[in-house]
Amino acid sequence: IENELAIARQLQFSILPTTTPQLRNLRIAAVYEPMTEVAGDFYEYLPIDDHRTGFLVADVSGHGVPAALIASMIKVAVQSVAACANDPAELLRRLGGILSAQLQGQFVSAAYLWIDSQTRTARYSAAGHPPLLWWRSADRALSRIESNGMLFGAPFGGDYPVREIPFSPDDRFLL
Repeated sequence: IENELAIARQLQFSILPTTTPQLRNLRIAAVYEPMTEVAGDFYEYLPIDDHRTGFLVADVSGHGVPAALIASMIKVAVQSVAACANDPAELLRRLGGILSAQLQGQFVSAAYLWIDSQTRTARYSAAGHPPLLWWRSADRALSRIESNGMLFGAPFGGDYPVREIPFSPDDRFLL
């Protein structure tokens, strides 16, 4: 069993990005520390050019191998919705539509942040996920940005409201 869990862990790490996008005027950092050998946590970048990219984080309910398998399904599903990377509501709506039929009683929360470093605007939406944290350097204040729709896998859908956030140099976002 330990050998199989080690293989599952290697497979899970293989679905995560191996590099971060290189954007002008934006530094990106990511840390992935699963609580158990394998977990249902996932993140992905959807880069468009050297000024614009999307950031997706997701968390599958439960943990262990079943959650990790669903996380790998998210990886595949994200590639099929990448064309709407600049529209957080549409990206989450399509992603939820793809995943919900496959979740078999599991739930997935997700958060999506689109950043344009040239216009210094961000758009944020989520599916039952904890809020985005925004550190504003100008007034040294931390804000919780909540813009949530329904979890993926819930028996009823809904909209994914989007918050538009004008940001300044040295501001920080935490998903």
